[in-house]
Amino acid sequence: MSYAPDTYIHELDRRAFDAVASFPKFQKLREAFSAEFDERAAKINFLSTAIRLNERQMPDVYSLLPPVCEKLGIEIPELYYVQSVEMNAATAGSRSPYIVVTSELVDKLPAELLAAAIAHECGHIACQHYFYHLIARQLMNDRERTLLEKLKGVKKALSPEMVRALLFWDRCSELSADRAAVLCCGDSAPMIDALLKIYGYDERINRDEFLNQAMDLRAFISSSEDNQVIEQMLIQGESHPRLATRAFECAQWAKSEQFHAIIEGTYSVASDKPEEQEVLGAEIRTNEQAPEQRPINLDYELEKINRELDRCTNHANQAHYNIAILSGILAGAIDALFIGDTGIISREDLAFSHKSVNNFIQHYAKARGLNSKRLNTAISELEQTFKVAQDNVWKYAGINVSPKDHHLADLAHHPTPAGLTAALIVQFLRVGMFVNKEGEWHFIPVETTARDVLGILAPAAITGIMNWLVMVAEGKYEEETGKEIPRSLKRIIHLIASTPMIIEVVKCADNWFGHLVSDMGGSKKTAGSGMGIPGVFLSLMYEISSLPFLKDSGLTAILDDMYVNQKMDMRHEIAAFKSLGRQAIPVVLNELYVRTVYFISRFLWEYEEHKDFKTIHWDQVLPFGNRTIDRMLTVASLTFTMADTADAAVHAAIESGGNWVLFSGRFVSRFNYVGAGRAALSIVREVSSEKRQAQLIHEKMILSEMKTSVMMKRLQEYKEALNERICTFLAEDIEAFMQGFDEMQRGLSTGDSGLFIHGNVLIQRVMGREPQFTTQDEFDDLMDSDMALQL
Repeated sequence: MSYAPDTYIHELDRRAFDAVASFPKFQKLREAFSAEFDERAAKINFLSTAIRLNERQMPDVYSLLPPVCEKLGIEIPELYYVQSVEMNAATAGSRSPYIVVTSELVDKLPAELLAAAIAHECGHIACQHYFYHLIARQLMNDRERTLLEKLKGVKKALSPEMVRALLFWDRCSELSADRAAVLCCGDSAPMIDALLKIYGYDERINRDEFLNQAMDLRAFISSSEDNQVIEQMLIQGESHPRLATRAFECAQWAKSEQFHAIIEGTYSVASDKPEEQEVLGAEIRTNEQAPEQRPINLDYELEKINRELDRCTNHANQAHYNIAILSGILAGAIDALFIGDTGIISREDLAFSHKSVNNFIQHYAKARGLNSKRLNTAISELEQTFKVAQDNVWKYAGINVSPKDHHLADLAHHPTPAGLTAALIVQFLRVGMFVNKEGEWHFIPVETTARDVLGILAPAAITGIMNWLVMVAEGKYEEETGKEIPRSLKRIIHLIASTPMIIEVVKCADNWFGHLVSDMGGSKKTAGSGMGIPGVFLSLMYEISSLPFLKDSGLTAILDDMYVNQKMDMRHEIAAFKSLGRQAIPVVLNELYVRTVYFISRFLWEYEEHKDFKTIHWDQVLPFGNRTIDRMLTVASLTFTMADTADAAVHAAIESGGNWVLFSGRFVSRFNYVGAGRAALSIVREVSSEKRQAQLIHEKMILSEMKTSVMMKRLQEYKEALNERICTFLAEDIEAFMQGFDEMQRGLSTGDSGLFIHGNVLIQRVMGREPQFTTQDEFDDLMDSDMALQL
């Protein structure tokens, strides 16, 4: 028993081919290609370079072909073996199809999977795809270089819409061939495994888990029109559906009632009412959406993309660039004349920072109920109130941590998220975390009493019991009512049940912060002048430098030296940021100038153009969120940075007297780092905008093609309806003409003037005229009058 292609051809294959065949020039394309394409050259090429297989040539491979051909009811085609590093099989030929398998495919696939691949190609032959595949394969290449462009008859018949429709059918036809292979194998597993092998995956891939992934893909793409647009962008121009799509279709086909009915021989094509299925990545529905899906409004989507594309497009002219360059030069002059050297922290800035930190310590102590009026007393009371367990465990531990750098080495003394995490680990796991200047990590247990253990376990146990009781109550409620408690409500309930542990975490965080405040201004013996805690920036850099891939870079030693010898604690860091804050002045002025001038000039232009405030395009006027202002700021920032670099180099050269060490120091201290950072940010934004613009242009092209396709379809339908109406009118006119002439002839032959006149009335009305007379009396009156007789 053989399987007829009508029983297993995929519905999308059928519908896609019908759509291609509906093009007026498709018949001409088919005839021209058939008449002008010479298959003999390909035949000669394969006979002269490939190996033709038969019972005596690689019989183990050839023996897989006849059983498949028998099941699909086709003649045995020629089978060729070619040397190639690609795993592939193909069907070729325009009149006499033949199959080609590569050496890599034969070597890598076991016999069962190789038979599935051959069955797939035989499925193409059974469904008579090969002739149209030959055309589609030519279209997949650059058409300017293909044989199609050399065939004049074919070239005239081609149109962009027909090309897209034919390539879409080409993808859909692969699903029918996959079905044929599954039928020949009796199961989907060999075909799916063969596909996985062909796509480069080995035996480690779990087939069932991959099918679950394919189902997730189908659900994700079907969930929104945006996902379908993205998928369309990805597969546009590809010759085959994606691997997950093909595997999913094979698995679903093997589970269908239709498949089992065909295998059992009970399936009837007449009773086939195929359920329309959407193939992932095949096409985007426009007019034929599933009932649960909202159709894509192409005009709205195009308008939305055009608006966003306009914002992402640079409309700057020479005047805009002149404004940006002038602004950058002016900002550079302000930086050179009024900001100058900011690289060295001034004594005034450092004194202000010390005073601010000392005042904060005293105010914090007062806010926590410690009424100490002197700084050293406030520090002492804060140390007593907010004790930490790991404060002195580094002593005598032999981990190369000294009194001068123990605040930097102890991660729990860092004012960062990692510092808070380290404090929580000390509190609940009773382990101190230290990193010495060599980048070596040390975990030191801290002294723990029974009371400490009880303080840790009691909240955790209470939290666990309360959450367990909540879970029991939830299960009982859902069992009795049959209703599931909303997930958001569950989270709130469990959060409340976890209150004991949350309170402990909050208490630990509060104690951690209080202890950091006590160490900000040095110890109680060196209040206001001793080493404080490291600042946020230095702490983050130290944490990063201790990561495994940077451990041996020496960065931790450099940061340790900055903290110990250069006294770079939090107070110095605050002073440094204040110094950098002065560098931000020309940068901010530069930005304000560019945005203000742009706003004023664009507003005046828009008002002059529209003469009405209501019709002004404010999205183009406001100096935010459009590509033109971004480009102007990029030019202004780069101009400022170039001017600042030149100023720093000139001053460094004059003041250094030719000494390169002094030159480097003076250059670094005068260079504006805030301006350089703003310029770098502008460049990153420009690159991001370029990518977004390219993406929007791509999406616009896809939507435009979709709209063109819809319009062409509507025009074709209108043309067919118009032709039908014209034919109907012509048929009615001819009938009226014939009836009129017949009555006039009978009237002449019988002498019946009334019959003659009635026939004339019919003819005149068909010609769109109002007859001058309709009866004998009206004709007599016309003859007696001075009016001319019109024929």
